[in-house]
Amino acid sequence: MNLIISEKAIAGQRIADILSKNKFAVVKNQGINCFEFKRDKEDYLVIPLRGHINTVDFEKNSKFWSISGLEWLLNQKLKYTETEKKIVSVLKKQENIKKIIIATDADREGEAIGVEAHNYLIKKNKNAEIKRAYFSALTKEELENAFKKFKQLDFDYADSVFARQEIDLLWGATLTRYLSVISNRKGQRFLSAGRVQTPLLNFIVQRELEREAFVSEPYNILTILFEKDKIQFEGTHKKGKMFDLELAEKIYEKVKDAKKGIVKNIVKKTKTLLRPDPFNTTSFLRAASGIGINTSYAINIAESLYQKGLTSYPRTDNTVYPSSLDLKEILNTLSRDKEYNKFVTEILKHKLNPSRGKKQTTDHPPIHPVGYDAGLVGPEKKIYDLIVRRFLATLSTNATTENQTITIDVNTEPYIVNGQKIIDPGWKNIYIFSQINETILPNLKKEDIANIIKNQRLKKKTTPPNRYSEGGLIKLMEEQNLGTKSTRPTIIKKIRDRGYIDGAKQIVAKEIAIAVCSVLNKHCEEITQPKLTAETEEKMELVASGKKNKQEIVNSCRIDLRKIVGVLIKEKDEIGKELREAKKNTDNIGPCNVCGKELVIRMSRNNKQFVGCSGYPKCTNTYPLPQKKKIEKTDRNCERCGCPIIKIINGRRSFEMCLNHKCETKKEYFEKKQKKD
Repeated sequence: MNLIISEKAIAGQRIADILSKNKFAVVKNQGINCFEFKRDKEDYLVIPLRGHINTVDFEKNSKFWSISGLEWLLNQKLKYTETEKKIVSVLKKQENIKKIIIATDADREGEAIGVEAHNYLIKKNKNAEIKRAYFSALTKEELENAFKKFKQLDFDYADSVFARQEIDLLWGATLTRYLSVISNRKGQRFLSAGRVQTPLLNFIVQRELEREAFVSEPYNILTILFEKDKIQFEGTHKKGKMFDLELAEKIYEKVKDAKKGIVKNIVKKTKTLLRPDPFNTTSFLRAASGIGINTSYAINIAESLYQKGLTSYPRTDNTVYPSSLDLKEILNTLSRDKEYNKFVTEILKHKLNPSRGKKQTTDHPPIHPVGYDAGLVGPEKKIYDLIVRRFLATLSTNATTENQTITIDVNTEPYIVNGQKIIDPGWKNIYIFSQINETILPNLKKEDIANIIKNQRLKKKTTPPNRYSEGGLIKLMEEQNLGTKSTRPTIIKKIRDRGYIDGAKQIVAKEIAIAVCSVLNKHCEEITQPKLTAETEEKMELVASGKKNKQEIVNSCRIDLRKIVGVLIKEKDEIGKELREAKKNTDNIGPCNVCGKELVIRMSRNNKQFVGCSGYPKCTNTYPLPQKKKIEKTDRNCERCGCPIIKIINGRRSFEMCLNHKCETKKEYFEKKQKKD
């Protein structure tokens, strides 16, 4: 019996389908769907996993949180425990296996997942051959090639993942407990920190602080609406933004009553808009964010499309298609779609010469389509369409425009008019997410007269720097070497789930995030700066290449953390005081409807969250809260009972309700719910 390990069930079924030529059987093994088939007169069994089947944790019980226990925590040994017990049980029972083929995703996470399965299988199959099947797409050609040219399982590569898991556990557990204990925010309202998440959060916070500190500066822009041959067009004074307001007023007074302008100079240029580079993970996630799909959801969709055999593997740094990629075959596949067919037909009229990015690596090819399914709907269809159009755009022609820059003299003051006409839309006709705007001008010649329709002096102010988008954060993380292409979307999701950030297109740092980062920047900036995190990433690359061993890197991390914890403990009183002060603002719900003092979110002795009056013990007004959900104030009161309206956050979903559990609105809600049930 030969055994194949796949990363997910959908991938396992596809592997069995292709290798058996659709002659496989589904067999239940302790409730797990496995797949049996024959190939070249040999028996094969595919056991699908569900991603990682192990997790790392502290060897001894470490549920008790205290400042004095941090040093003990850092000295704890770590252990790996089973998270997918049924799958592990199936693996442990496998005997008399001739060949173990690891066919998980071909990246470092897939390598680690494969090694996890290997470690259970090898105990009863010590003489089994261990092979690794690498493929970038779940297609017949890729799989057949992978199962003819096996590689070796890379234990060093997997160890770099295990090192990251252990280091992130040490960082996260230690710093999270410290912050939560000294701020008295345990239970559901704990304050988290991490090796990667905290430096990333600090970038978001610093941008927020820049915006708060920004002082707007007034400036003027002088514009004139011209008209010739019944075509209107706008010109702007050559000086552009004028911060010298007196000068702007002086020029405006000079031209405001003018009726005509004289064309003095015309410059025409043909502009080439180069085709986009093929998608790597970073550029794909930024593009997905641009069409309104958050990065963690986008990578999950791309992973699903890959497992269905529709797109290539979505985690790659490469931006150059390999010469072995059959571009024509992919185009023929896409031509089955009516919309794509017209683009394919045009592309095939010339020699296939795809665009090339700067990053050419030996890992997976750029993200591209490999199959077609007309039944896709919703976000899957949007992401598939994005990938297809990007692929087609890289094979299309450059776009070209004719650009005009015209200088019009108005009472000796130069006004600039810009025009743009599309000569050939090229790839822009396909990649609808990046469009060209045309500005059509009349046929102007030197010394022509243009009539003035409207003369304006626009009073404006400078604006603060933009907040980050999720796509912008992905790019920033790549530049700062924070996380990996696999983990970056997850890290953004984590700080969102922790209640540190809000917003979709523009990421807003919440008050508690600003408080945590401000305190840490003041007392121990090693935690908030990317330097130490980036250095740790470099060390893990040494593990991946076999130049360092896992334990050596993890031990060096423990040393770094001990130094940091030493500083934090030394300054715990001041840090605790500052965090508790900041906590008051974020924990306040609104005025007490009994005494008028602030209602505050509190934790009971058994770690249950509730709202109590800050006037306790004089005022004993309290309200229960939903457990295991985040609570935020809204600065609004209930129209029925006058109690504060609160916001309940459950992941990315949220709703508002009256704090008072005895309010009439609650009664109406439960009556409606009972009728539905």
